[in-house]
Order: sequence, then C-alpha cells, then structure tokens
Amino acid sequence: MNTFTKKPACLVVHGFGGTPFEVAPVAEALTASGYPVLMPTLPGHGTTVEDWSRTGWQDWLDSLSAEYRQLETQHGKVFVMGLSMGGSLCLALAQRFKPAGVVTIASPVYLYRFLPPEATDWRLPLTGLLHKFRPLWPSKPKTAESRRIAPWEGYEEHVALGPLGSFLTGLREVRRNLGKITAPLLGIHSPKDRHVPLANLWEITGKAGSSERQAVLLAIRENVTKHHLLTTHEETRDRVAQLCVSFADRWA
Repeated sequence: MNTFTKKPACLVVHGFGGTPFEVAPVAEALTASGYPVLMPTLPGHGTTVEDWSRTGWQDWLDSLSAEYRQLETQHGKVFVMGLSMGGSLCLALAQRFKPAGVVTIASPVYLYRFLPPEATDWRLPLTGLLHKFRPLWPSKPKTAESRRIAPWEGYEEHVALGPLGSFLTGLREVRRNLGKITAPLLGIHSPKDRHVPLANLWEITGKAGSSERQAVLLAIRENVTKHHLLTTHEETRDRVAQLCVSFADRWA
C-alpha cells in the first residue's frame, strides 16, 4: 500500500553558525502550499559555541543524510533547499541521493580561491594555522539596523575555526563533484553578496550535471547589510519564498 503524501517533502537547511530561524520564511511558505517540511538544527548549532567547536562537515552531512532517508521513506520524493552552507550541504546530498530538486540560496562551493585570486576575508586561507593558536576567533556582532533589515539568530561573538576549516574542506569535495548532480537545480544569489562571492552561483549552475538549471539574481538596494541573508532580508524574503514554492510546484 502506497502511504506517500500527495506532495513531496522539503528538507530546508540553515547555514554555518545559524539556526532554522533564518530559513523559517521559506519553510512557512512551503507548508502553506501543502508541502511537508523538515527544518532541522545542524549538529553543534543552537546550543553553545563549545558544542559547535566539536562538530564539522561530516557530522552535518551525515545528520542530513539520515533526515533525507527518513523523509524519502515517508513521502517518496524530497526537495532539498538551503541558505549559504545549508545550500552547499544540499548540493552534497544531491551527489549522494536523487532528490526531486535542489535550491541553493547565497550558497558557496568556495569561499576563497587563488586563481583568479578572490576571498571575502584574508584569514580564510590561514584557517588551519590560525586554529592552532586561537580556536575561537572573535567576530563583530550585527548592528541593530542590520538586524532589523535582515533578522538572524546564531553564534555572533565568535567563529569556531575548527568547524570553519572542516566547512572549507567539505566545499572542495562538493565543488569537485558538481557534475554528479542530476536533479533540477535553482540557484539564487545577490549580486553584491559580501559573504559568498557571486561567481559561486555561476559555478554551481554552470558545472552541475542537471539538465534543468536556473540562476536568479536578486538585487538589494540598501548598503547596511552584507546582502547575504536573502531568506529574511526585508527586500528579498518574500521573493525567495515564492521562488522556492514555484520551483517545488514545477517539479513535484
């Protein structure tokens, strides 16, 4: 007896150091459209920085893989969608499994590169070395105005360099294996994202093995935020949610 629901499930994934709060608008829109949604908290997130420091890429990917298998058993088809690192992890899932579709939102397959030279922070290539001297790197909290424009919840006062190094290693594997992805793919990015270079969007949509690939640019007018939190940003959150629902409707 087939017990699958009428619509595929959606696995919606938050980013590095964040919480499900940052992808809640997407999850809410999908739920309102009748899709079963799972919005997990990645291992080490949502608790303490010390917990975070003890986790890495493989922990996050293995946890999501287990969630994916359960959703597939219950619902048959599964969409994977994620913000930032969450989207990178969704690409990794699409290399392991056969999702109904993949949506990446401001997601990287690299954060720095040497040819051509590009980095959003000069310290990124030195993460492994810096980790030996200072495992927790201080970071500047968001301003009240930035938080109003693009709300966010997560670890703000420090970046755990162990998890960051593991993230960078995981991205290299994802980048090498983009051709293994065959599911329909939607990539969403802001042209002036100051956390994840725009070229990531072209690399993801250009090198994935998917026969159906779409790239969407969402311009942001303000100059207060980093133009990265597209899922909660007041200028883009509704459009991102709409794009995710339309993508699911098309490929369900």
